[in-house]
Amino acid sequence: NLSKMSYNSLLDMSLEIYLEGKYLEAYCFITENEDRVKGNRAQIYNFRYSFACKAGLEELALDIMKEAVDQEGFWYSYEYLIEDEDLNVLRKFSEFDTLVDICKEREADAINNARPEVKITIPTKGEEDKYSLIMAIHGNQENLSIAEEYWDFTRGDYLLALPQSSQIQVSDGYVWDDLEKSSIELKDHYEVMIKNYSIDTKNTIIGGFSAGARAALYSILNDMISAKGLIFIGPWLPEIHEWEYLLSKLKEKGIRSYIICGDMDNDCFECTKAFV
Repeated sequence: NLSKMSYNSLLDMSLEIYLEGKYLEAYCFITENEDRVKGNRAQIYNFRYSFACKAGLEELALDIMKEAVDQEGFWYSYEYLIEDEDLNVLRKFSEFDTLVDICKEREADAINNARPEVKITIPTKGEEDKYSLIMAIHGNQENLSIAEEYWDFTRGDYLLALPQSSQIQVSDGYVWDDLEKSSIELKDHYEVMIKNYSIDTKNTIIGGFSAGARAALYSILNDMISAKGLIFIGPWLPEIHEWEYLLSKLKEKGIRSYIICGDMDNDCFECTKAFV
């Protein structure tokens, strides 16, 4: 149902068409539907100019990239721009080199200034003795405002905390690649919330999407944060077999897990089954 399309489903559906080799169709699909979703605009531009490259529309791809960088002020990772094969057709344009240089500079500034953040929403239902907490962790190359769209349903009953990683990879796109660093950030957020709000620590739920679920599970298994339950959506758990010896902790601590994953999720379905 296109009327209920989310940011993630727009990217997934576009990518599906792209992977079938229908590059022009993928370009048209994402371009026609981009205004229907809230999400990372920089990433949508990125998909559009990549698809245009593959469809042989080099000039159009360059124009889209110029619009993203010059007009919108976005930037893309230097490593990605240098190495990505989809962009090979643009390397003959001197303007492409200029855009790469601008991005390199913006990336260095962004990495320099990135800090862990958290957005906290107090429940709408009256003041209670103690709040139940949900801490919901965004996926890779996302941000807290994208996560908020998905976890908004909890707003009435729970204190909702939305952490944002300090590891930035693209304009407004943050990742949890460094697990050690991620778990320290999540622990700090958790401790600050317990200090500043009256939180029922026996009634805390940790939620996570994709790589956010990986960071959450790592933090729980390494005793950085505690929880009554986990809600994982399409958890990306590439090390699940290495972590197997730690999983008994979930049982020992009585942590219940609720896991949702689609069977067509190529990245996450096998490791989710292994985890379950």
